[in-house]
Amino acid sequence: MWDYCSLVKKIIVYLCTYKNLNTMSKYKKIIFGFIVLGIFTACHQKNKKEENPYNNLTEKTLPLVINCEEVYGDSHPILSNELLTQIFSLLKKQEGYPPTIATTLPSEWLVEYQIENLSSNFDIWVISNTNEITHKVLLTVEKTETSYRIIAALTVAYSVAMEKKDSLASEEWTCSIEKDYTIKVKKKYEKIYSSVVDSIIPVNQLIEKEDIYHISLNGMITYEQPVKFDTDYMAIIQFADTSEVGVEIDEDWLWNRIRMQETLEEYNILFVETSKNFDKIPILNYYGEEVDIVSITSFLTTHSKGYIFLKKGSKPYYYRYCPAEECIKKALPYFNITQDSSEVVMEND
Repeated sequence: MWDYCSLVKKIIVYLCTYKNLNTMSKYKKIIFGFIVLGIFTACHQKNKKEENPYNNLTEKTLPLVINCEEVYGDSHPILSNELLTQIFSLLKKQEGYPPTIATTLPSEWLVEYQIENLSSNFDIWVISNTNEITHKVLLTVEKTETSYRIIAALTVAYSVAMEKKDSLASEEWTCSIEKDYTIKVKKKYEKIYSSVVDSIIPVNQLIEKEDIYHISLNGMITYEQPVKFDTDYMAIIQFADTSEVGVEIDEDWLWNRIRMQETLEEYNILFVETSKNFDKIPILNYYGEEVDIVSITSFLTTHSKGYIFLKKGSKPYYYRYCPAEECIKKALPYFNITQDSSEVVMEND
């Protein structure tokens, strides 16, 4: 295909030779001058447009799924330092659940593609870090006379793993964007233990959360505040102060914990096991969300092992360490839960 501007320039150069100019009248020379100026300006704008690396992005339609497994092809434009400065500043203000495994942001990024426009006033880009993909960010971008202005930035995909001597932790975020430009980011954290720690088999962790956002007509990305967990919870803390002489965590403790967890979930009673940090014990619901932080240090002056029954608005109760079946039978009346067998009067040992 011919380069139109190059061809026109060659013709103009030929017409501008001394011989050809001498044959033109003064009036024709003026008109010719304006034509030359106009053509050179148009060609300059055309070349400038072609030099802009963000002008020819692939466009994807909605609905759309974004994850870090999706690998980009070749010839993607690298983001300038000017744009990265804007993006990093906006990401610091991002709302929603933060990553459980925190990492530093990569220094080199590229634009993978753009998403079909919600408004003609801005574009929507999806960018990722170069090399092994660990981060993907959605941007709303406004074109200015000389550059681009990043309106909003949101991390929509994240993939990282951290291996230790006895465990492997991983975190994976995936995103779905609906036709109405609702963004749902699913966040999954998992920790798997590979060996026994302190003579017991640790319980593997799995925490799943979701953040929801919406792209507005002005290019801003708004966060949909999640429904707050009902703080009127019920919980049992199984504790042992192993700093005390003779207090140990053995195999019976492990099996007791397993039976407690299995049974208490049926009654929607939360379960916590701890042998340290008794002044700041986090209470987590079954979604892995923290609903409270409690202290049981006042019980440690007289007790080194056992259970604490907790119910919001009620006085905590201690019960001696015993098999799970006995503990649950004692705890249910405290929580005003009845069972088929005869109800046992609660004791505060």
